[in-house]
Amino acid sequence: MRAVALRVTRSDRLAEEVVQDSLMAVWRNPGRFDPNRGPLGPWLMTITRNNAIDGLRRAAVIQRHTEQVDLELRPATDDVHDEVWLAVRRDRLYEAIMRLGSDQRRALELAFISGLTHIEVAEHEGIPLGTAKGRIRLALLKLREHLAPSIGPDPSDVGRSDAASRAHLQRQERQLERDYEQRPEGRSEASRSEP
Repeated sequence: MRAVALRVTRSDRLAEEVVQDSLMAVWRNPGRFDPNRGPLGPWLMTITRNNAIDGLRRAAVIQRHTEQVDLELRPATDDVHDEVWLAVRRDRLYEAIMRLGSDQRRALELAFISGLTHIEVAEHEGIPLGTAKGRIRLALLKLREHLAPSIGPDPSDVGRSDAASRAHLQRQERQLERDYEQRPEGRSEASRSEP
């Protein structure tokens, strides 16, 4: 039935509606089928084909009316819940990014939005490679901390309390800052660019 509807309508959405309408018509009035006039299969295909043609005519009328009104028809999303949850998650991510320091936010945007490598981020910002990596890493850790309540715990934090997770993140941040402060100043440019 779907193949017939799809062949006539050339639209997945409309073909699904046609099949649904055809089955509902048979369900509402099963007495219309007369086994003396032929088998069930061809009868169902005829109903489907006729409904598909009617569906195309309805769609053409709707299209003509919407062209006059200048409306754009978009297929509705199947799951409004997913659409809303995506918007909520997008807002939370934006808020978390806005909480970052400007250096971390800029490094994160260059790496993940602009698609630059760590080396390109360092060159763009005019900073050493280790600093660029540290800013990106620290930004990711802070994002994880800000977003953890809304997206769930980090798998490595399973079994830790919220306070233990925060303490773990703070230790990681302090370690990154110490590593940055203790880096040798006299390293050559070649040794700085090693990952």
